[in-house]
Amino acid sequence: MNKAATVSFPESILKLVEELRRKRRDPTRSDTVRVLLLQALAAMSYISNSEKKALGIKTKGGSQN
Repeated sequence: MNKAATVSFPESILKLVEELRRKRRDPTRSDTVRVLLLQALAAMSYISNSEKKALGIKTKGGSQN
């Protein structure tokens, strides 16, 4: 279950997020920020390989396992 969290960003970051949201065709900025956060957590190995695979992120060794 998702829980709400409120964060503040400088206007310049919000503009970038909005631009990315449009390019990705995400319905909301929340969706865009969620994907960016999950990708960052994956890059830092804070999420499992199965979660990485679900996100389409390659794991060490070049596979998506």
